[in-house]
Amino acid sequence: MRLNLRYHPMDDGGILFDEATWKTHILTASAALIYETLIEQSGGNAVTMTDARDLLRDALDFDPDSPDSIQLLAMLKTLGVIRA
Repeated sequence: MRLNLRYHPMDDGGILFDEATWKTHILTASAALIYETLIEQSGGNAVTMTDARDLLRDALDFDPDSPDSIQLLAMLKTLGVIRA
């Protein structure tokens, strides 16, 4: 499934544009790193929530249960980067 997202990295984060809804999301440096890693690891396809959480914990040493991580994962699920 092709993601309808355009991403532009910035020095201190990134900009994510959803072509389906025309909404723009400003990503912090940490959020941009997570997005970039998920997309790179998945070959541009949606990943499962389990895979996303494992990647956060194992590859990036982030806590997937922190409030910020939960919020970011929910946003990425809404955008289709993460599937059920």
